[in-house]
Amino acid sequence: MDRLVGWIAKLVFVFLYVPIFTVIVYSFNAANSSRAWGGFSLRWYAELFQDRGLMQALQVSLIVGVLTGIISTAIGFLSALGLTRYRVRGRIFFLGVVLVPLILPEIVLGAALLTVFSTVELPLGIPTVVLGHIVVCLPLTTLILMGALGTLDPSLPEAAADLGCTPWTTFTRVLFPLMRSSVIAAFLLAFTTSFSNIVISTFTSGVGSTTMPLRIYSMLKTGITPEINALGTLLIVATVALIFIVGVAQMRRILAGGAKTS
Repeated sequence: MDRLVGWIAKLVFVFLYVPIFTVIVYSFNAANSSRAWGGFSLRWYAELFQDRGLMQALQVSLIVGVLTGIISTAIGFLSALGLTRYRVRGRIFFLGVVLVPLILPEIVLGAALLTVFSTVELPLGIPTVVLGHIVVCLPLTTLILMGALGTLDPSLPEAAADLGCTPWTTFTRVLFPLMRSSVIAAFLLAFTTSFSNIVISTFTSGVGSTTMPLRIYSMLKTGITPEINALGTLLIVATVALIFIVGVAQMRRILAGGAKTS
């Protein structure tokens, strides 16, 4: 039985990582198509950086992702703080309203957002894409930060106040340092969700605000070239590097905390 479970685990890892490995390998393919290997070449990396349309779409996705991550994390933190620390009337209703986008299909949300933007005559562009992505990402950041706040001792603000801390000092010196890891996790999840979103972007983007997923989707009509594989490889490397940097920083913080307690 243990051997069977081991083989199933190996097959799952193969299923997950073979496509990623294939993208990396074929990004160095000299052929004009990913269907056959034509030799090793860096040609598609050079063409990638010369493709103004794709580079502009990547820039738009980065801008939208960062703005969405920052705003969603900030609002999610305040929402989580209010829902966790204060027993206000209508708390359950407000939480339900925040979590509704997790239940509704994105195509319904996209159509609804487009209707609202058209009604108020708001031109489609980067601001509308950011607003649409915030609707999708806010429930995720709120849930993450609610869970993190729920693990903290509720008497911490009172203890800080007894020691002479103002509410702002309590936030900056007590709550936020304890929540830093969760805030980073919420931001990264919101950024990743926004960066890869295609449904909401389809309804909310306009001229000059085409995101990278939309650009790649439009290129499917002419076929995926190794240029897309090169872009995917760079994104994979950037993701791994970011995870490594965050992991090292977290490990240093844990070790520093352990050294202080000892």
